[in-house]
Amino acid sequence: AKKPYSSSKSHRFFRDVLRSSSNPWVVHEVIVTSPLGLVPRELELVYPAGKYDIPVTNRWYEDEKRMIQDMIECYLKVNKYDVVISHLPKELHDVVKEKVPDVVSTCTGHPTSQGSLSKLGEVLREHVNRYRHVKTRERLREVARCVAQYQFDEKVGSRLISDDVEIEGSYPSFKVIEDGKQVAMFSRERGLLSLTLRGGGTLVSAKKNMVFIDKDFQPKGSILSVGVEYADEDIRLEDEVVVLQKDELYAVGTARMNGEEMNEMKTGEAVRIRHHR
Repeated sequence: AKKPYSSSKSHRFFRDVLRSSSNPWVVHEVIVTSPLGLVPRELELVYPAGKYDIPVTNRWYEDEKRMIQDMIECYLKVNKYDVVISHLPKELHDVVKEKVPDVVSTCTGHPTSQGSLSKLGEVLREHVNRYRHVKTRERLREVARCVAQYQFDEKVGSRLISDDVEIEGSYPSFKVIEDGKQVAMFSRERGLLSLTLRGGGTLVSAKKNMVFIDKDFQPKGSILSVGVEYADEDIRLEDEVVVLQKDELYAVGTARMNGEEMNEMKTGEAVRIRHHR
């Protein structure tokens, strides 16, 4: 199946119907798929959701159904919805209905049939007007916040993407602006936020993903592991990290090895720098 999901022919049909409603951004989309189970739309570009490629068989095995039901149960303990709409074929809809008895079905036969798409549009219009209108920029800010919470953690993500930030550009290539200064940019390639030095300050304040380098070390481009004094051991490959020298923010970039490797290895690239002071 084509990735990201939103670029596939079927998902373009679904999104056209959604956008034709008068309040599309009040709707939250969750993709039901195998082998991942559930993928919120805002995380569709994140590895592995945005990268894996397996044939679509339209056959669902019992272990896949149980996996999806387990994920639905866990997901709905944290995420609350007034209405759940299922635009899924009958076999998969029945799997969802066992965990969400009051789910509303909009699929009559194949999800992309004219009848199914018309029903989806009808049900959406019935429900979306009951809520305050959500603007595109407001929804993009919420997308950025959700990605930041997934990428860092809920507390840091909420601090980085506060209600005061502005969004410039459109999905999936938008910038996050605070007081006229860029703090982050959404990376289509990674499906994650890439930080500026200003954004990196939030990680420093939270004492998260920090890499300390020798006070006499003079980096030329990347940070090599030989110059690392200490790195948070929770750092994973490709994480956004902040580099500190003399306890001051020196740079932001992406981890090229995990934190434990940064502490132990004496050769190799530890951090690929994006911005430095």
